[in-house]
Amino acid sequence: MPRFKRDHPSPRPPRRPSGPWQHGPFPVIGVIGGIGAGKSQVAACLAGLGAFLLDADAIGHVLLEQSPSRDRVLERFGEEVLEPFGEFGVRRAIDRRILGKLVFSSPEALRDLEAILHPAMQRTFAKAISREARKGNVPAVVLDAAILYEAGWDTLCDLVVFVDASPEIRLARLESSRGWTADALAAREKVQGPLEEKRRQADQIVTNEGSPEELRASVETLWKTIVSRPRRRRASAPAEPGPADKGRTRY
Repeated sequence: MPRFKRDHPSPRPPRRPSGPWQHGPFPVIGVIGGIGAGKSQVAACLAGLGAFLLDADAIGHVLLEQSPSRDRVLERFGEEVLEPFGEFGVRRAIDRRILGKLVFSSPEALRDLEAILHPAMQRTFAKAISREARKGNVPAVVLDAAILYEAGWDTLCDLVVFVDASPEIRLARLESSRGWTADALAAREKVQGPLEEKRRQADQIVTNEGSPEELRASVETLWKTIVSRPRRRRASAPAEPGPADKGRTRY
């Protein structure tokens, strides 16, 4: 039977940069935690130590104004989610406060928004990680994402850090910074996964109940541990839950 030579051979997929981690030369560190625990502070500290930061909230906001995500959001939720006023001839932006009130009061609406945004966000994260791996200029990539596990983005990560703080401390911070009540905090946390389960699944825990200086020192200790150790393949959570901190280090 004759063989046929392709006129245009199929392009080979790009080679993964060599290195000990999932994406090549550096680890991807997911950072999660309860609302008000300070996960973004920890992510910022890691960025200050040289890591490349991927802020899931910021990336989601950008994608919300780009096609096709914007078009799909308007098709699903209508122009009622647009800012009420704008300059003549300038496209009105999506008002995230209006959209947020809508989706956090309706599980179905929240699922629809996530179905629009989450795949696009994951593709954006993956492209950014691949780009940094090819460049080879950073010691780590940090993915700051409150719903890392819920969205399945932990599959991009080599390890996950849980930022811990008591409910009382978190509520006090949110009352001071955002004017939230206990009911407001409970409503937001209700649409996220249980904190105890996230804490159990995480690879490392950073406690943030003291001063910014204490937090920075804890993150620096964690950083030295991560960048100096050989690659460790992430294991799935144990079938039988054991002690909350078994096999992990608190910082």
